[in-house]
Amino acid sequence: MVSRAGLPPYTAHIQQLLNHKDKRRILSWLKDLREKEYVDWHYDPTDFVNKTKPAIYYLSLNGIRYLRQTDAYPPEELRKRYKESTRKQSYIDKCLLIADCCITLKTNSVGDVTYSFHVESDYRDPDSDSHFLDELRPAIYFTKQDSDTAKTYLLELFDSSTPRYAVKKQLSAYVDYLIYEEWREYTETDESPIILLAFETTAELLYAKRRLRRLLEDEPEEMRTLVRLATFEKVREHGVTGRIWEET
Repeated sequence: MVSRAGLPPYTAHIQQLLNHKDKRRILSWLKDLREKEYVDWHYDPTDFVNKTKPAIYYLSLNGIRYLRQTDAYPPEELRKRYKESTRKQSYIDKCLLIADCCITLKTNSVGDVTYSFHVESDYRDPDSDSHFLDELRPAIYFTKQDSDTAKTYLLELFDSSTPRYAVKKQLSAYVDYLIYEEWREYTETDESPIILLAFETTAELLYAKRRLRRLLEDEPEEMRTLVRLATFEKVREHGVTGRIWEET
């Protein structure tokens, strides 16, 4: 089963992110971890409709306890994991899309072109190179490196449950990030990052485009080329590196 054209089932996210070739071994490990309550899943094998859908795994009680012992993650980050069993579908879909994007970046690292990426849990780590993004918190911060150049991108995902005031606030934050060049202090390049903004619906995209034009109307024309938009559907279909992004 595939979740959609060209992409793996959700359980295979784990396999690809671990760079493991044996699907059966991954399923065996997941079964063992689930039985020991390190992970759990959103899946009902007794439901005729739901059992045809891929299982979605999340961290369970013993997994959270184990990670607490490692001191590898901030306590406030681990406290969020207690809510995983009651997450709304919009949150789950957003997380799955982030995983899709990360896998795309890994699989598109071929030859002289390589991608590296960071996610929200990295920003929270004071020792991380991406800690400077702890306030902005894009869904993914990634870099494309080829033989001659490096280009950085900030990807943000706005699902339909995001309140309009929160969308406006975050759009302003990204524009300010570009205008005041906050990125210069923390990156090794003088080239501005590209801001990629994805929306669940076309209506939300069009609203954001109008809002961004007002925010950028007094800025140099080239500034508008640094902010680009697409829908979730296009990101899922073509990948985050596809030719899908519209300029404002």
